[in-house]
Amino acid sequence: MLERFREHPLVRRWVARYDELPGRDQQALLVLAIALLLAVLYFAVWKPASDFHDQAEQARDNAAGLLAWMQANRATIQQLAGASDNTGPSVDKPADGRALMGLVTRSAAEAGLTLQRFEPSGENAIRLWLEDVPFASVAAWLEQLRNDHGVVIDQAAMDRDEQPGTVSVRLTLTL
Repeated sequence: MLERFREHPLVRRWVARYDELPGRDQQALLVLAIALLLAVLYFAVWKPASDFHDQAEQARDNAAGLLAWMQANRATIQQLAGASDNTGPSVDKPADGRALMGLVTRSAAEAGLTLQRFEPSGENAIRLWLEDVPFASVAAWLEQLRNDHGVVIDQAAMDRDEQPGTVSVRLTLTL
């Protein structure tokens, strides 16, 4: 392969020019070529690999510090996780999807909201649509459902109506 490389016309022309140069120029060109090769190796191979290594070490150290902090604060973290799962002491959570549907329709009527359409969505969820309803009433109703019964909004889409303060709402509520 090296023989084929040397027989290439362009390489032969460069070798001929190199041979025509005086001895000091040949040495200078050789030193320059070696310096250029070393620079390419350093900036194209060594420096990126070294930077990647340093970043990986820093990420490892950060992860180890986070792990140590989490282990040191395990009890507090577990207590906070347990507190976020609990929706409060006065929660009267529905048992299943049927109870949720009854609760939602009853509480909507009590809040003065008319459900345009509602349907079950899986075992413990309900989808519902409200049209041209006051935003403040919907927000208060949803807050009451969450605080008093532990009902969570899984998906929500609200569109502003032409009349100020009214919205059309599509919701998926879950236990």
